[in-house]
Amino acid sequence: MNNQELSSNDIEYIADMLRAVVWAKDDLLPVSTETLVDIEVSLSKAEAALRRAAAELRRMSA
Repeated sequence: MNNQELSSNDIEYIADMLRAVVWAKDDLLPVSTETLVDIEVSLSKAEAALRRAAAELRRMSA
């Protein structure tokens, strides 16, 4: 990995990809319901945290 910093747009892109995985999680069948719930909860929290980080970066660079 290079030493370039992630921009707020990069972070939002990653958050978008996490949302896409949550959206498509039901295609992972026959994965257990417990695992699907874990995926949804974990990735949704990660997405929200990344969106907050992107917003903070934008505020700091303004």
